[in-house]
Amino acid sequence: MFSEKSPIIVIQTVVSSFLGYVALFMINRYVGPIYWGYLSYAIAFGGLFTLITDLGFSSANVKFITQESERSKNLSAFLFIKIVLSILFIILTVGALLFWVYVLHRGFENPIEFWTILGILPYYAVYNLISIPNSYYQANIDSRNIAIPRLIESIIRNGIFIMIGIVFFFNLEGNIGVGISVILALVYGLSYSVYLAIAMYRGKPWHFQKPDFKTVRKYAIFAAPLAFSSSIATINGNIDKIIIQFFYGAVATGAFYTDQRLLIIITSLTGSVSMFILPLLSSKIKLSNLEFDANVIEYERIVSLITLPFVLIFFWLSPYILNIYSRAYLGYYAALSVLAIGSYVSAIQYPFLQALISKDGQGKIAKISTIGIIINIALNVIFIPPSLFGVHLFGLSDLGASLGYTVSSLFTYLLFKHIYRMHNREWNGSVLHKHILLVLPVSFLLLLGDIYVKPYPFVLLMPIIIISLLIYIGISIIMKEISKEQIKTIIKGVLSFKN
Repeated sequence: MFSEKSPIIVIQTVVSSFLGYVALFMINRYVGPIYWGYLSYAIAFGGLFTLITDLGFSSANVKFITQESERSKNLSAFLFIKIVLSILFIILTVGALLFWVYVLHRGFENPIEFWTILGILPYYAVYNLISIPNSYYQANIDSRNIAIPRLIESIIRNGIFIMIGIVFFFNLEGNIGVGISVILALVYGLSYSVYLAIAMYRGKPWHFQKPDFKTVRKYAIFAAPLAFSSSIATINGNIDKIIIQFFYGAVATGAFYTDQRLLIIITSLTGSVSMFILPLLSSKIKLSNLEFDANVIEYERIVSLITLPFVLIFFWLSPYILNIYSRAYLGYYAALSVLAIGSYVSAIQYPFLQALISKDGQGKIAKISTIGIIINIALNVIFIPPSLFGVHLFGLSDLGASLGYTVSSLFTYLLFKHIYRMHNREWNGSVLHKHILLVLPVSFLLLLGDIYVKPYPFVLLMPIIIISLLIYIGISIIMKEISKEQIKTIIKGVLSFKN
């Protein structure tokens, strides 16, 4: 079932990522890295306050819908919770922004950042509500209804970004100036509003009812152990860019956010193949511990297999990839290489995290996540700034943020895996060591390209990437990491119009 349901999500992810890369190129190259930096900072500032928008309730919803029959009651309670959290998010963010500017009388690198932050708020409020239909589709392993609204949103948002890039390319922007940052922020809100409307439409009729506060309480009890770690994870995901902006300005912030956007192919593929892990594991909870673990190890193998080639490409070819978007980013290439490793480590921990949730181990998840996040934030404070309160620090800028993320991800991966195994009591051996044989030949090819070709032009870079991917797929088939039958199943799943 996993291989039958995931392909359409993976294809949507690849198409959306491709469009995202083109849009990222148009904005960085023709609108400019400074305006992209302003938008990056606004996204980080607004994202900082999304700590209250989930609090573990989405995981609770997937679990309860998967395991219980009262779906209408559960969905109604979840809808009520999400609307309340969205309202609180708007109040908290606007209040903090006004307090910063009008009470503390503090400003920003450019005044337009104030309005860009306000412009990004509709995006976050709507994005929070999207988890209502998506968690329902996830629980039902409904891949098509997850993929189609996402794809349409991506086409709208990235299409508008590309058109804006064309306008700037032909110098037709007139007097827009720095106001373009606000326009880009509002585009996010527009496209995600369409996303929410389509996702809700495809799931009708929903049969919502008056929220049952006993059900709301049930959600709150389940989510409570995850709430703190979920909130601090949100802080963790945005604080790096805020620190970089404060000490190094918009270009450095834009460079680091560009790194993160480039690596979206890894995080999105992880989400695509991992989306159904929780409902699948929850449905297999009655298996023996050894049989249950065999499923977890298989999911770890799949996540590693799918994400690894992209990690290698970003690691070895980081300066040439960043050069495509802006020469201003060439000095920041090392951060992309390190961040790629961290993204891979973060990806392969996901099956163990979901396995713990399916076995009611969310308390353990909260503790591990919190420790890992505190380590990352502490490393950000130590590695990023040149000095703080008169103390000289490492001053590594975006590279410091990448190092902090990678070190903390490795720590949580090892700890999640260990705690899961102690919780499950029986386990099989990991098979990730086999992937070393996949890494070596592809790395050798990419290293040769780095040394002898220096593929700064796109026409040289793209063939190297395609050849490396083909070699990776070929070796995977030879090693029987993926079979011809699985490839046929994937193609069938993509082409089928039935869910």
